[in-house]
Amino acid sequence: MKTFLVCTVLSFFLISCSDETQYIDESTGQSTDAAMPANGNNPYDIVGLEIYQKLNLYYEHSKVPTSVADLTAQLRFISLKPEALRNKNTQLINFTDDMVDSIMNDPDNSMIAIVQASSIGLYAKNNLTTFLQTLVYQRHQEFSICYDYITNYESEVLNDDELTTDETEAILTVASISRYSLYSAEERKDRDWETSVGSKPSKTSFTPRKAAIISIIALLVNILK
Repeated sequence: MKTFLVCTVLSFFLISCSDETQYIDESTGQSTDAAMPANGNNPYDIVGLEIYQKLNLYYEHSKVPTSVADLTAQLRFISLKPEALRNKNTQLINFTDDMVDSIMNDPDNSMIAIVQASSIGLYAKNNLTTFLQTLVYQRHQEFSICYDYITNYESEVLNDDELTTDETEAILTVASISRYSLYSAEERKDRDWETSVGSKPSKTSFTPRKAAIISIIALLVNILK
């Protein structure tokens, strides 16, 4: 009996201390609980979740990328149009090593070029560019900091009347993918890059968080029209 009580208390403690965040559904005023990296307030959260699931599936059969060629192969795998975007006329890019290498060498300008080449309005372009530039600069921060930044940004986008419906969808889709991609990198940072026994240390410039940022930027061409 004592053992049962101890197990029950321990289970309750673990559940209570799990990484959960409370959200308020603005349409109903009711709160909902969702574990990181989800954001129940983003109506396009499913797109990021699908990318996250594809990443997990990829890692079941392939190593975590430690080179441009590895990252290119990963991008080709996860860039197939997510189910949530099946009915969208989005452009699918056949990623090459040269393309990925170019983004990795200059992520900031590569991201700006992709956003500026899209058909969204100038206000939306500037809005999304600022968001992504901040992510590039924050890539060394703990995920919880990035998570708070992204979810706060999503709330601002949802309440921004200057954005069209299509622009709101595109930006929130990028934000969702960003959350899940950075979370996936955080999960594997210690496990695969820093503490894997018997493997050679990867180049300093090729970190899990930077690889996630490069993936986010590369996937922009599949989201923005």
